[in-house]
Amino acid sequence: MKRLIIICEILVVALVVIKLSAAGGALRDMLPRASSVLELDHAMANVAQKAPENAPAKDPAEDSLARERKLAASLAERERQLDGREGAIREEEKKLQALKGEIIAKIDALKGLEERLSSMLDTVKAAEDKRLRDLAGVFEATPPAQAGPMLEKMDRKLAAGILMNMKSKKAGAIWGHIGAQRAAEIAREITGAPNRPEPAQ
Repeated sequence: MKRLIIICEILVVALVVIKLSAAGGALRDMLPRASSVLELDHAMANVAQKAPENAPAKDPAEDSLARERKLAASLAERERQLDGREGAIREEEKKLQALKGEIIAKIDALKGLEERLSSMLDTVKAAEDKRLRDLAGVFEATPPAQAGPMLEKMDRKLAAGILMNMKSKKAGAIWGHIGAQRAAEIAREITGAPNRPEPAQ
């Protein structure tokens, strides 16, 4: 019986040793895996921390593309602004053309009015010249002694117009019957009068 107990104890010890050795082998197998997992986690953490510092340089093609996009956007905005300005300039041109048309129409109307006024002035001047010629004929038929005092009392401009339209001999005969002061005033009017007609001969 004692022998049986010893054999059982040996078997139990052998089982414990086998189990321990099996557990030790398993533990040895597990430790390298665990350490490699730990090392891998540690390495990944280091890479994650170092990534911003050692980040790969940006691709020059991407930078160029970004610059081209920015330039294209800037050019599109500039084109939009220029289109807006061009539209405003076109509107101003239309307004200026309309204003130019109005000014030309007003100039044409003023030219027409000027021509009518000029025609009217010519008519009035012709009528006045005829009236002065008629009056000069009347004064030529009047004796100088009577015509002189009448001219002396007239408006200086009218008297000068009548004398300028008279024949020189008749006008000279009347000058002798006009006072010296009044004759000087009429002579100044005659010499200062523009475009005076030559007296009829």
